Amino acid sequence: MAKITFNIKELIEILISNKLLPPEIIRLRVKDERIHFVIRTNSFILPFIPASLRFLSFNDSNAIFELNLVSGHLSKAMSWLNQALKLRLPPYIKLDYPKLLVDVDKLLIEKNFRDVHVKDVLFEDGEFTIVTCNT
Repeated sequence: MAKITFNIKELIEILISNKLLPPEIIRLRVKDERIHFVIRTNSFILPFIPASLRFLSFNDSNAIFELNLVSGHLSKAMSWLNQALKLRLPPYIKLDYPKLLVDVDKLLIEKNFRDVHVKDVLFEDGEFTIVTCNT
């Protein structure tokens, strides 16, 4: 068993350096306990959608986040976002707005991590703690 602890800014650095973010996600920054970013849609009408993400919980190998879109035209934004992202989301991510689910076991397998299972993910005082065990 191992425990890995890191803050949100370190999480962003890990995601960027390991190319785990879709290219449509740009301008990442951290404020309080949220990750703020912009989604590039390549649409003439709504080319960028400001958004934020907040960790909610970890359950059955799924890290569950709350996705908030900052837009005056939320229904149009959601329609374009669903069309744009569902085709590009990796198989370990599921969007069920406002929830974004990351299947950590599938992510680890796709990234060639073997014999590691994430037992729990905790978030307290701005820091993530990941508890792992051998499979």
